[in-house]
Amino acid sequence: MNWLTPRWRLGSLVVAAVAGAALFLVACDGDETDTIVFMPGFRPQANLPFVAAYVADARGFYEEEGLEVEIRHSPGGAEHFDLLEAGDVDFTTGTASGFIGRRSARLGNGGELDVKAVSLFGQRGDRGYVVSRGSQIEGPADFAGMTIGRTSPAPPPELLAMLATVGLSEDDVTFERVRFGEIDRFLVGEIDVYPVFVNNEPDTLRRDGQDVIVIDPADFGIPTLGLAIFATNETIADTDLTTRFLRATLRGAIFASENVDEAVEITLTFDESLDADHQSFLLETELVNAARPDGIGRGTVEQWQALVDLLDQYESLEVPVAAEDLFDGAIVDGIYERGELF
Repeated sequence: MNWLTPRWRLGSLVVAAVAGAALFLVACDGDETDTIVFMPGFRPQANLPFVAAYVADARGFYEEEGLEVEIRHSPGGAEHFDLLEAGDVDFTTGTASGFIGRRSARLGNGGELDVKAVSLFGQRGDRGYVVSRGSQIEGPADFAGMTIGRTSPAPPPELLAMLATVGLSEDDVTFERVRFGEIDRFLVGEIDVYPVFVNNEPDTLRRDGQDVIVIDPADFGIPTLGLAIFATNETIADTDLTTRFLRATLRGAIFASENVDEAVEITLTFDESLDADHQSFLLETELVNAARPDGIGRGTVEQWQALVDLLDQYESLEVPVAAEDLFDGAIVDGIYERGELF
């Protein structure tokens, strides 16, 4: 199934969402408010689940749900998951592949990870590759004999799978380990195919005058997933609280899809040094990658299983993991099925 739909399919929900929002507000007794902490898994920027929360807070969607949401940003590493497990954070974000690897490693050490994704925004992964437009490289079929950068110790599974679609293997290319930010090695021609975050780095390169083509593994049928919102099983068990948080956050995402400029302005309140045009590019890219016909933020266990199978096939997991232990979409599905967003 093709999970992508044009952006207007998402945006068309917003008019009804705004007009009918009052029908779905949660009544609060007196001044009672639940205080929770949401921690985006990186510094302030226009990643869609970040923006959805920024907008939900600024537009009063959380307040309407009887919530006071403190938005704290991750210190920069994987601390947000540690804080989530410790109970210092109620909801956080992360990549699907990173979470799968974390769970596999925990199980491999004889432990357990009492956390699941409750909403999937990235219907495709956030990692891809760029090549110079004049290089005559248009896709993986042209990678033979090329030098490919990789930031991980081993070649990424999605890259190996993409090569396999055209009958190539890692023996047909040369891998070079690169650190984040070593774009100069690509600019001088030392690296032919350079790894990037597709939602922002291509824009940065083009702003610097580089004419690049983006090669995204998802465009070649490789199962990839991006950012999701996570909670502990204890928090998920509080269905009312989790429903209210996700309902307001999804309203924020839908609002952002039709009001990109305003959503970016709200994002800038968290970091005034951000470039508005660049953040607009990031958000527009995220919205395209989040689109799906049955509603933004939804996902299926089957999607997660396909990614697990890919990681397992290329021996990226310490031990097998079960997809049903990774994702619980019941609350978001219920919000849509009850028509609470539009």
